Amino acid sequence: MRWGKKFATGTLAILMGATATGLVTAAPAEAATAKYACKAYADMDGIGRPTAYSTCVKKGSGKAVRLHRVEIKCDQVQGARETVVTYTLYGPWVSPGKKSNVRCGTKNFLRGFKVQTKS
Repeated sequence: MRWGKKFATGTLAILMGATATGLVTAAPAEAATAKYACKAYADMDGIGRPTAYSTCVKKGSGKAVRLHRVEIKCDQVQGARETVVTYTLYGPWVSPGKKSNVRCGTKNFLRGFKVQTKS
């Protein structure tokens, strides 16, 4: 019984050590060599708010991307003198297979949008 526990504990320690050193470091190196093409899109939602999202698809001629997010610039008219205030909102950083979404508030106008990447 004691030898069985020692053998199981030793095997588990070796397995955990191999996983922590070899396999974990191999996955990011393979993911870093993939090339992606990222684009941003803008639209209006159902109640008239400007929304934007970004996606990245795998392409051979793209660039190495680890994370991406969308940036949207919104104009808001404030006050009786109709002062225009521009502000920038950012979506969350996500991996290339996912979408990054962001939207302006109501009574806002879309000024611009783009995608930001980290490699």
